[in-house]
Amino acid sequence: LGEGISAATFTMGGAAARERYRVATRMREPGLNGLGLSLRSAVALGLASACLGLSAQVSDTTAAVEPLGPDKATLSLVNLDLLDSRDGYAIPLDSRFLPGETIHVYGQVRGYFVDDEERVRLRYEANALDPGGRSFYMSEGGLIDVEVAPQDKNWMPVVRYSPRIPEHAGGGTYMVRIEVRDELADASVQASLPITVDGDRVEGADQLLIRNFRFSKEEGGAELEDPVFRPGETIWATFFITGYETRSDNTFDVASEAWVIDAAGERMFSFDSRSETGSPYYPRLWLPAKFRLDLEETIPSGSYAVVLRLQDRVGGTEATRQHAFAVR
Repeated sequence: LGEGISAATFTMGGAAARERYRVATRMREPGLNGLGLSLRSAVALGLASACLGLSAQVSDTTAAVEPLGPDKATLSLVNLDLLDSRDGYAIPLDSRFLPGETIHVYGQVRGYFVDDEERVRLRYEANALDPGGRSFYMSEGGLIDVEVAPQDKNWMPVVRYSPRIPEHAGGGTYMVRIEVRDELADASVQASLPITVDGDRVEGADQLLIRNFRFSKEEGGAELEDPVFRPGETIWATFFITGYETRSDNTFDVASEAWVIDAAGERMFSFDSRSETGSPYYPRLWLPAKFRLDLEETIPSGSYAVVLRLQDRVGGTEATRQHAFAVR
């Protein structure tokens, strides 16, 4: 490949592979359609009850529930739970989530108004927000307009919301917000649930640059404050590219080149160029990247550097950075 280098790889974009296993803490008690409806009301409800199926996260111990409108003491969201799947078992309310995971929220509406014609009319909406208040998943909502029978006085409509955390989401506290409005009583209730996401934390920038560059001696290894390697060792490095522009539809287009130079500035080896482009629903504000260099036993001792050249094809800007290491 080059004098003193036996193998090398360079990747950009994508997402780190992560896994999480959770144990259910308890079962919900299902009724007919999970609602406890009589047969007549279940038939009358039809698809309306099924569409009151969002996907979010709320809990009666951690969610902030705020009644709105004149009927504050009546309308409420109750039995709020996090589930291990859309129709699964409850999981701890303080569960932590990883990028790429789906959050499943279950709740019920109580205290709605029933008019003289035994009708219920509830409008609902669920939103998923990142730490900056931006939507990270499409909102869901609809209208429940059904007739209930007297024997269904304890019926509580079900609300479900299952937003998926983007694979490129950063770490921090996210939020799921659900609002239900009783159109017959002119009253509303809102619940907000904080969600902790264990993702990478990358500071943004207003110009194209590299963040959190770190050398290590093994993949995922500890950062080397003094990057010195021995002949025959493998060099690993990880970093993030940020500060590139995105269009109104979140389109981004970033290209990169990388090569190794010696102390005299002579190019020893060039990586294959890489590029990443996309138009995700949730804006991608940084790109992960990494490379690996396998040093030969014969590489001379001395000072070296990896040169990274970035190109923002949307903003029309470029940036070049060097990261030095030594072989002894």
